Amino acid sequence: MFRDWLVRVWFALCALLLVCNEVYASVTMLGTRVVYLADAKEKSLTFNNTGEAPVLVVAWTDINNPESTPETADAPFIVMPPIFRINGQQTHVMRLKFTGKALPQDRESLFWLNFLQYPAKSDAINAESHLTLLVKSRLKIFYRPQGLSQDANKTLDVIKISKHGQSIDVKNTTAYYISVLDAFVDDGKNQKKIKNTGMIAPYSSVQWILPDHNGTHLTINAINDYGGVFSKVYSLSH
Repeated sequence: MFRDWLVRVWFALCALLLVCNEVYASVTMLGTRVVYLADAKEKSLTFNNTGEAPVLVVAWTDINNPESTPETADAPFIVMPPIFRINGQQTHVMRLKFTGKALPQDRESLFWLNFLQYPAKSDAINAESHLTLLVKSRLKIFYRPQGLSQDANKTLDVIKISKHGQSIDVKNTTAYYISVLDAFVDDGKNQKKIKNTGMIAPYSSVQWILPDHNGTHLTINAINDYGGVFSKVYSLSH
């Protein structure tokens, strides 16, 4: 029943796209990611409306579908409440609760939190038909089991780096996801950015193509639990 109501509200909001002429993206969440500890009863997430007008926010989770909607939400989390209003210059606390689904206990699991914002004021709707741009924000949820070894914010200290010609193999030997912000290779004089780095799953390896095979050092910048950046420089053996 509740899910059906949520879906109806979602489609009603989408229908309003045809009669609104403004862009709404004033709501942000405190933090750039969600780390959900397995022993937590729930996780509180704070949203802030930096604009002057009230905003409606629709939130849902998914496993790995950038095109997901509340109707297709499939992650093992309950969003409470899934729809809420934030007045201008105000904050709102939303709660995230794990449903108890069986997940691997030797590593992190990755899910996604989505939230879409829409003007709550009725006078924001113009009599004429216009197209509006609604911004859907998408953030990572890391479900973290108890008892994992090592430190999630020191993963760069233990990963394995090996160079093979014009490529580098990066082996994540930890139980944590490594969110790589960027990576660079240099020869002591020039520094070049490596393309398509992205995220490295627990106990997995990725291969990066070097922009310059003569590079002698590799620098990796990654994002920690708090949205900050930590770095590590590696010597590349030939």
